[in-house]
Parts: sequence; C-alpha cells; structure tokens
Amino acid sequence: MPINVIILPSKQSIIYRQNKVNHMLNKIAPLLQFLPLSLFSMIGFWQPETSNQTWLMAFQVAALVGVFQLLLIIKLKIIMSRLILSANLYLILGGLASFFQQWWYLDFYNILQETAIFIVMIFVGIITMMWSKNSFVGIDKTLAKEVAERGSINEKSFYLFIAVLISLVFSLIFKGDINFSTVAPIVFLALFQRFLVHQHYQQKSYSTI
Repeated sequence: MPINVIILPSKQSIIYRQNKVNHMLNKIAPLLQFLPLSLFSMIGFWQPETSNQTWLMAFQVAALVGVFQLLLIIKLKIIMSRLILSANLYLILGGLASFFQQWWYLDFYNILQETAIFIVMIFVGIITMMWSKNSFVGIDKTLAKEVAERGSINEKSFYLFIAVLISLVFSLIFKGDINFSTVAPIVFLALFQRFLVHQHYQQKSYSTI
C-alpha cells in the first residue's frame, strides 16, 4: 500500500514568499494612493444624475477603501504622503458621518464643498510639522545626521504647507468647478511634494560626495 508523504514548505521558502508578496505590495501601494479619492469622484461627480443618496454612497465606499489603504500602508511601514493621508481622513470622516447619520457634519462639507479637503490638509500639516518624525513633506528626520539637514526638511515641509494654503485660496476662487478647485491643485501639490523629496535626496547625495 503506497504511503502519501506530505512535504511541508521550509521556513526559508515561507520567508521568501512573504518577502516577495511584500515587495509586490510595496510596488503597488504608490499606484493605489489616489484610489479612494478617485472612487469618490467617480461615484459623486461623474454620474449623469447625482442625489443625496449618491453622495452618501460615494463617501461610504471611498471611506471603506481609504481605511483598507491606511491599514495596508501601516503594515508595509511605508511613509504615507501627507496629502493622501489628508484626503483619506476627509473621506473617512465623511463616511463615518454618513453611516452614523451626522447630517450637521455633512452640511459642513456641503458648505465648504471641495475646499474641505484643503482644510483637512492644513490641520494634518500643522500636526505633522510639530509632532511627526517624518514632518509634513514625508522625509524621516531621524535619519538626518546634521542639524542643517533637519532644518532643510523642516523648510521643505513649510514650503509644502504654503503651497497648501495657496491651493486653499485657489479652491475658494473656483469653488464648484471640480477640475480647477480640486483636481488641478491636488495634482500640483502631489508633483510639488515629489519635487521637494527628490530635491532633498539629491542634495543629500551631493553632500556625501
């Protein structure tokens, strides 16, 4: 009678597979950063006809995706863009207000419209500049060996914060026009943040030569 032998994967094989999965998730995570906000826009703005129910569904779906995204980024220990964090918090708070029927909070969003996202960014900016080791720009200050380098990170965070304030004004001017009040400012902020981070590491590489 033949004996079936079950071969269990080795510990090294399991670790290798886990590392491979984590590596794949690390590559996918940046591509999915704007997914919650994109879903919210698709459901809330790009429908032929919108209603209160459409908006409530947009907040709830986007908030759920935003929570999963935050948990994934925490698990992977990635420094999350403060802009994406702000957008996710905006959606999650809106989703919670929708789920628990806190209409006063949704009325607050309705009055501010798209500008509310930039107000959340301002609060996130103040908090992260004061208490986060990665500051507002998203660069780990604990890795900075010199005081001047930490000062440079704080300076870049301040530049990004000023850019958010300008975007807030821009959003108020074009309030109601989703392309100019939200899409254009957020794209500008995302590109500006990437430029500041790239500039920091470029300056760092030059200083080590």
